[in-house]
Amino acid sequence: MRALAAVFVVLFAGCSGASTTVPLLSQAGAPFTFTPPRGVPLEVVTRSTAVRDPLPVAGSGVSYADVETTLGLAVSSATVPWADAHKTQRPGGWQLFVELIQAEAEDRDGRLVVTLSVRATLRARDGNAYLAQTQASCRQGGVVPAERGATVMYACMSRVGRDLAGWLGSVEP
Repeated sequence: MRALAAVFVVLFAGCSGASTTVPLLSQAGAPFTFTPPRGVPLEVVTRSTAVRDPLPVAGSGVSYADVETTLGLAVSSATVPWADAHKTQRPGGWQLFVELIQAEAEDRDGRLVVTLSVRATLRARDGNAYLAQTQASCRQGGVVPAERGATVMYACMSRVGRDLAGWLGSVEP
């Protein structure tokens, strides 16, 4: 009986594994500046749909926290030039609603692969008038352990931000 109990303890300890949550905001070096919405011409609002936060990394005991907030900072940073160039065209400003509709991370034999997809809707902040909508996605990989993969996640989010900034350049404000 004692031998059976010892085997159970060893099996349980091996299956449970240690889990690590990586806070993306502090690990990826994302900026910590928060400006009141009325102080900037473009307000970026992020939400997730059926995306887990913390986001588990398949094939590892790691997960990434602050996914939605970090995405918002990446998109906000990338869209500053557009917002500055168009701030006089709409005195009330704009709102860019970025909905994270897919997020996956996987550790494949020491290579981290991240996939993100978003739907972005541009509206007038005053009156909430619909102006335009698009989708953007990224797939980013890196030969890093999942515990040190925050930079890979942030690189993917930055790609989404740059794609949305380019799209904003084609939208008639």
